[in-house]
Amino acid sequence: MTENDITVDEDILHFTLETGRISYRVYQPHVTEIVLGAGCLPEREINLDVAVKDGISVRRRKGGGGTVVLSPGQVVVTLAARVSSPFRNTVYMHRINQLIIDALAELGVTGIEHRGISDLAIGERKILGSSLHRKKLFLFYQSSLLVENDLLLFERYLKSPPREPEYRKGRSHSEFCTNLRSEGFDITAEEAAEGIRRIMRNRLAEIENI
Repeated sequence: MTENDITVDEDILHFTLETGRISYRVYQPHVTEIVLGAGCLPEREINLDVAVKDGISVRRRKGGGGTVVLSPGQVVVTLAARVSSPFRNTVYMHRINQLIIDALAELGVTGIEHRGISDLAIGERKILGSSLHRKKLFLFYQSSLLVENDLLLFERYLKSPPREPEYRKGRSHSEFCTNLRSEGFDITAEEAAEGIRRIMRNRLAEIENI
């Protein structure tokens, strides 16, 4: 296991800081890797012996929140924007997450709700986690949507988190997380990604104008 010094998708943030223009990336990971939140400790949140054995790389993201496993079958959404307020983090996160809900609704995926601080869930089970990094009037949002990924990887590589949203109620990763396929939606990660890209192209101005 190696920890890469390059944070995930940081080039998106650099572009927006330099130009003032909103930018985003929506993609499916091609390999499995572990991503630490800004303040997370590997030894506290990762099954290090298993990660080392499997040759899994570890990177960090700028934003806070817990440690996640990214893998094929997920959709990663990264967005950077100059906004009108240095505060209102929850408002911004909910507005971006709502774009994802709306994109999935256009693809026939229903029943998704905001849960916790910045999660999306179907019922009591999480399908998306997100994080935010702020630099005055700039925000850097990152999330991962669970579509058709191997959910067993969470138990394999991650320990129980030191902090959790109230609605998790102490459940294990396999009890707490689900994906769209497991919930009966016939959708691929690439279909979900294209739907999110489409709504981003059409509605990004909503984020800057809050």
